Amino acid sequence: MTNLILLKNVVILPELFLGLSIVYLLLYGSIISTTKTYPLIQKLILNISVLVLFCCIFLLYNDQVFFIQKSLVFFNDTIICDYLAFFSKTVIASFSLVCFLMINFYLKDQKINQFEYLIVILIAILGFFLLCSSNDLITAYLAIELQSLAFYVMAAFKKNSSFSVEAGLKYFVLGSFSSALLLFGFSLIYGLLGTLNFEDFKSLWYMQLPGNFGDCELLIKSSFFDQALLKLALVLVLVSLFFKLAVAPLHVWSPDVYENSPTSSTIFFAVVSKLGVLVLIIRMFQHSFHGFIYTWNYYVVGLAVLSVILGSFTAIEQRKLKSLLAYSSVSHVGYLLISFSTGTLEGLQSLYAYIFIYMLAGLCIWSIFLMLRSKTFYSKKHNKDLTDFTLLVRSNNVVSFCFAVVLLSVAGFPPLIGFITKMGIFMSAIESSMYFVAVVSVLTSVVSTFYYIRIIKIIYFEKALVGNLFHPLSFIEPFVVIVTFILFSFLFINPTLLYLVSYKISLLGFM
Repeated sequence: MTNLILLKNVVILPELFLGLSIVYLLLYGSIISTTKTYPLIQKLILNISVLVLFCCIFLLYNDQVFFIQKSLVFFNDTIICDYLAFFSKTVIASFSLVCFLMINFYLKDQKINQFEYLIVILIAILGFFLLCSSNDLITAYLAIELQSLAFYVMAAFKKNSSFSVEAGLKYFVLGSFSSALLLFGFSLIYGLLGTLNFEDFKSLWYMQLPGNFGDCELLIKSSFFDQALLKLALVLVLVSLFFKLAVAPLHVWSPDVYENSPTSSTIFFAVVSKLGVLVLIIRMFQHSFHGFIYTWNYYVVGLAVLSVILGSFTAIEQRKLKSLLAYSSVSHVGYLLISFSTGTLEGLQSLYAYIFIYMLAGLCIWSIFLMLRSKTFYSKKHNKDLTDFTLLVRSNNVVSFCFAVVLLSVAGFPPLIGFITKMGIFMSAIESSMYFVAVVSVLTSVVSTFYYIRIIKIIYFEKALVGNLFHPLSFIEPFVVIVTFILFSFLFINPTLLYLVSYKISLLGFM
């Protein structure tokens, strides 16, 4: 009897749909560009891209396999289907859909009229989808390279701007070096262990003992491979992935790329890119190589503390919003790594809750950045100084109020949801006896509140007679900001849903 694959068992149906949609959109845009102008095609491709991402979200929720308690693997164990992959891909697709809605007017004003730009963004989203579901080294590497190549093009896409081209070249050169380290580390792991699968890595360290009531014993089979060489490979992989996350001191590319790239690209760099790389780090170092936690954990803790300190103090000196947000993201990644380095269930739960709030806050802040289009030299100015927000409260009360509340939440002011998630990270560090790390992170968190309060002071209390004049806002732009603010308010009033989801995901690391 012939074995048939049912459509409901194709767990990568969202990835297949997105990949085929990219091919069809490219063919459609190439054919129709012979008869119509590029701005009209781009508007059409943008609307279709929003529809494609909405369908991807529907396919993710429609797939009942994701809600099974046990993790399932497919395609020769290269693709894994679990709640972590489902949550990550759903969040990435949802946030990317909102980003597409927000960049509409920016592309028009900055005259980025090529429809290929939107297709490159979809290719990057496809790479993140595959990265979240990858279960072996080759799939993970190809997924990272797919999204990285798309990001290089997105950074340098505005060819008539020397700043954008410089950002793309810098990102490409440093990113290529990072990819070389990643590939070399993967090669060493495969050469030492003889396998590519993450589950096989986990089985090397844990063996079920038959007469011990299901207990597990940690077995490191030192006679089979060179442990020192494997530790070197893990450090190389960590360094490469930390470059993708812009962890200090590997963050040198981040401020220049954030500031000089088109803002429609920067919003994807800042909001969407962190989650996929964190999922890979958790799968490799928390699920698979947890037996070597004392080898790589010291590096993670040291770089996390350095990121928190460097990001907080350097951001104080910034006078442009993009650069400030770039250094702020360095400190936030440091908090995430502190939570990850604890190696406990509570630490992972705090990490998932914090990354979701960080992405939600970043989406709101960057949406406000995009929709406030100054009437003076806007098309020639790629960045906003902090003084550009002078007396924003007089021109738009609602946007300024949402902006201020989100900034206070990111800074960790009680009793907002940002304070709750940041406190969870501090408590997980204390429970793991990382007292020095907890004290340093608390003090630097207090320091980082200065530049957030400074923005609020400029918005509300700057001594000026008049502020900047902005273009009128459409319906969709303030609507996105208000919905994000309502979600912030709901999570503040009832954070139970957020912590239940994060707890369910974190359980995967201890099954």
